[in-house]
Formats: sequence, structure tokens, C-alpha cells
Amino acid sequence: MKVPKLTVVIAVRVPEALKEEIEKMGFEVSAFVKEAIEAELRRRKSREATGWIRENRVPGKEIGFDSVQILRKMREAM
Repeated sequence: MKVPKLTVVIAVRVPEALKEEIEKMGFEVSAFVKEAIEAELRRRKSREATGWIRENRVPGKEIGFDSVQILRKMREAM
């Protein structure tokens, strides 16, 4: 049995001209707003993850990995 996802209602006030512009472009306003919220959330999560990676990055040489040396060994083995 599939459990339905719970939803909530969020009221958003936008200028009337903005709403009309969305409708003129042929979009349903509620779907447009949902997609915009989802896209912004993905963008912010990505930015946060990228920041975490930058802050916690360990440079390769500090952990003893030299990619040039590894590639040379691989080429010699061929």
C-alpha cells in the first residue's frame, strides 16, 4: 500500500504583474512556485555541500597520494 505524501499550504504574496506574467507564459502559478522553491532548495543545498567540501578538503600530497607518480607507473606497466 502506497502512503500518500503529506502536503501543507503556503500562502505567498506576489505583485499582481508577476502573477500575470507567469500566467501569460502559460504556466500554472502553483506549479511554477513549487518548481521555483524546489530549484532554489537544490541550489542552496549544493552550495552548502560545496562549501563543506572546500572547508574539509585534505590536499592530496598530505595524505601521500601523488597522481603523477601513479600515472607514470601505470604507463610503464603497459
